[in-house]
Amino acid sequence: MFFASLMLLSIPFVFFLIPETKGIPLERMDELFTIKPAFKAHGVLVDRMKENEEVNLVIRDEKARADEHKEMA
Repeated sequence: MFFASLMLLSIPFVFFLIPETKGIPLERMDELFTIKPAFKAHGVLVDRMKENEEVNLVIRDEKARADEHKEMA
């Protein structure tokens, strides 16, 4: 009975205070654990990672175009 009560008490603790780490790279874990509230942290960080990826794609495309123009000249 003692361990069952500990298990029941751990459910809100885990839900509200421990963020989901699925799909988050190890390099971004510190950032994940600084976002509050913890139950929304995974979604917030995934959105940030998508935005950064889109920016990186645009920068990479611009560099590729600039390189093509240099090669043509």
